[in-house]
Amino acid sequence: MKIKTTSWTILLAILAWNPVAADTLDVKIFKERRATVMNALDGGVAILYGATESSGIVKGGFVQDSNFYYLTGVSEPGAALVLAPGEHRYKETLYLKPRNPEIEDWDGRREPLGDALNEKLGFERVARTNRLPRELTAMLQRSKKVVFLGPVVSATAPMPKELQMLRDAQARVPGSTLENMADLVPEMRRIKDAGEIELIRKAVDITGKGIVAAMRSVEPGMLEFQLQSILENAYQMEGAQFLGFGTILAAGPNATVLHYGSNDQPIADSGLVLIDTGAAWQHYTADISRTFPVSGKFSAREKELYELVLKAADTAIANIRPGADHNTDLHEVAKGVLGEAGYAEYFIHGVGHFVGLDVHDAGDYSKPLEEGVVLTIEPGIYIPEEGIGIRIEDVVLVTKDGAELLSRNIPRTVEEIEAAMAD
Repeated sequence: MKIKTTSWTILLAILAWNPVAADTLDVKIFKERRATVMNALDGGVAILYGATESSGIVKGGFVQDSNFYYLTGVSEPGAALVLAPGEHRYKETLYLKPRNPEIEDWDGRREPLGDALNEKLGFERVARTNRLPRELTAMLQRSKKVVFLGPVVSATAPMPKELQMLRDAQARVPGSTLENMADLVPEMRRIKDAGEIELIRKAVDITGKGIVAAMRSVEPGMLEFQLQSILENAYQMEGAQFLGFGTILAAGPNATVLHYGSNDQPIADSGLVLIDTGAAWQHYTADISRTFPVSGKFSAREKELYELVLKAADTAIANIRPGADHNTDLHEVAKGVLGEAGYAEYFIHGVGHFVGLDVHDAGDYSKPLEEGVVLTIEPGIYIPEEGIGIRIEDVVLVTKDGAELLSRNIPRTVEEIEAAMAD
């Protein structure tokens, strides 16, 4: 039975409640990652900045820069990491902003420096950022090489803070060199370890609960953002503190606009709703798309197109294995299924992308797939003249034997969706 518009609050009250858990990744994991980076630096000194209060703000609060979080597990804004494998005493130092009691009266207390904080964060040394320029210069005087770890930006964008800091230090140390290793951390992030996979799996499961809640709650006359609120409140009730990206919730013809974002139109009494969404769990995000009928039953035409998109998705997923090529084995295969039916021109985007700390996660798509890669498969058909947009997007883990569909429990066939909406 559908939940009526007047009963939305009941839905939110009966959703399973889980308290927000502390991060489950051990600080040793982050230390091991830093050790891998330091082994590649060949004695050079590298610096990486975290997000600031302004650059890291998303709905729900502050979210750390992904590369910085991957190496530190630290979510405090304004932090910096220096890796100096050639140093005799401290090979890695985390720098945090100086304390300001007046600001802390408003924003909350911060921990003092000391052994307790070092142990908690997994660093031998934690210092304040006002010491960073002088100490970086001293390290460079000993190493004679600085290493740029990113971020990579376009030629027209402002110079990254990291690169400016390294060049300033290099200018103070004649004879020093600068090496670009911006691809190092993104390549590490491409292969997920067991802990990361479990966090993504949890994010996918939470996202599925929100999508099912939306399927069961949709009613003609609702505004799109009202259905979106049910979806996202389900995430919060499951303990997800923020979204992996802004939700797309598009009804009817709006679903033919790929990055539709206004989410403010009324939902008609027929047609389809397309949701592209992802809850984040401890920094790792899902990315799931589901398309379902407002009435709870697909029309003959909607079913025809939906099952064609599903066939394209399943064909691409069947090709996922270590050694597969992202373009020829996945994208071209999915496009071929749609092309054979005469709909290639209505598939206007790529078949998928890596997913993890970022919704479009780091990694080189030209490299063959490997065990531990997590990616989306998302074929779609968008026919403006019919007012129909259909996308089916799943999260898939590359295993040693092929693929595991992490989002398999989220209704995805015509029969599964209609059954979920009839409950």
